[in-house]
Amino acid sequence: MKRILPAIGLAFGLVAVAGPASALTPSCQAELDKYGAARLEVINKINSFQKKRPSAQQACAVFGQLVKAEADMIKWMDDNQQWCSLPEPFVEDFRKSTQQGVKARGQVCTAAKREAEARAQGGAPRGPAPGSGVQLPKGAL
Repeated sequence: MKRILPAIGLAFGLVAVAGPASALTPSCQAELDKYGAARLEVINKINSFQKKRPSAQQACAVFGQLVKAEADMIKWMDDNQQWCSLPEPFVEDFRKSTQQGVKARGQVCTAAKREAEARAQGGAPRGPAPGSGVQLPKGAL
């Protein structure tokens, strides 16, 4: 059974491409799946934050992993777009969707920096108590 781009998009939280679907070659599909699986692994870590709240520093590190995984995937898409016949709307929609991860990383890492500064000054950190975690943005990544 051949996989098609809209199915990839839905599996990895991407916006499906409108119009006729084009099948990827097995090698292109395998490479895209590899990058998608790495991204999904990080998203699963973030989703686990609902069960066990991380510290701001831990959350910052994981959101940094998400941004890196998405950047790696975008680079692969850019490098292989013509060879693999990836439709431009597919690539652009993914590129736009990655901005949520960048924004969330900025917010979480800013909170981590403030927490570290407060501790360095001997004061109590503003925001959540140590070990109670940080409030993460809601919604799709």
